Amino acid sequence: MARQPNKNDSATILIRPSAEVAFYLDELASIGIHGKTRAEVAKTMVGTEIERLIREGIVRLRKTPKK
Repeated sequence: MARQPNKNDSATILIRPSAEVAFYLDELASIGIHGKTRAEVAKTMVGTEIERLIREGIVRLRKTPKK
């Protein structure tokens, strides 16, 4: 089933993980809970970690700038 288009603005970033990190991203992708591809897993994990940092007060939640 095709995914619905993302309604939020998005930005493209490029990451170059070590071979070890890429291995674990692939392992998680094979499970499918955090995404079905290496990129989807990385996206989910980055978002989850940012949410944790905000929740714990390490990062302050701010409004994102409008384009």
